[in-house]
Amino acid sequence: MKKSILAVLLLPFSAISNAADTPPDPSDLTQVNSFVYGTVDNDGTLKGIAGLAGQYTEGNSFLGLIEHSSATKANTIGKKDQNTRLRYFQVLDTGIDSLPQAGFSIDYMKGWKKTNGVGSDIVALGTIAKVTTLWESFTIFPNVAYVTGKAEANGLGSLSIKGYQTNLFGSLSFGEAGQYMVFQPQWMDTNVGSKFEMRTAYGQPVSSDAKWWVEVAHSYTRIAGDSELKGLGTSNDNKFTLGVSYYF
Repeated sequence: MKKSILAVLLLPFSAISNAADTPPDPSDLTQVNSFVYGTVDNDGTLKGIAGLAGQYTEGNSFLGLIEHSSATKANTIGKKDQNTRLRYFQVLDTGIDSLPQAGFSIDYMKGWKKTNGVGSDIVALGTIAKVTTLWESFTIFPNVAYVTGKAEANGLGSLSIKGYQTNLFGSLSFGEAGQYMVFQPQWMDTNVGSKFEMRTAYGQPVSSDAKWWVEVAHSYTRIAGDSELKGLGTSNDNKFTLGVSYYF
């Protein structure tokens, strides 16, 4: 049960992009813009995301997201995973050259017990910042989040979840067309186990107005929990994903 629960707790704070009239730049994780995004991975899992962006005042932007994923293959308990997620980001200009933008997030994740046998209600409160480097094309985005909530599985009762997550997003932009690469190591530690994930992605626009983008990604995930302490090993997974997004 604990490994199934931990696998639900994937919190990449990486779906932020540009709320102005300038072309969108998905490599800049603290910009905001309205968009729709769809992905499919090598396991056949489909995911759809819609984002609505705006500004309260100049230098004070927001982004709201709704996301739903649906697995076409059954998990280890013979069910198909269905998960829904709601996220809110607010990003502020700081006026500091080395840290030009900073923001916070509220993240709610729902795992549907009726479809996958493991139900969950998870809330994460996080902060993210944009940090410049000596290399103009390379930017890093540190992120820290507090995770809390509960989960339950058929016949196994409920379990309270508490912990934290840290990310370090590295974003490299290159090429005249707007190509970018993202490097994202992520570590999560909760009372139900720990998870390490390394995600690498390449993206570029596929339309002349830079509204259509394509991204290919690889992620490696290693999950450890109480079962590992009992000598039952860990979960290791390699996944390849193709995504297409439209910004408006």
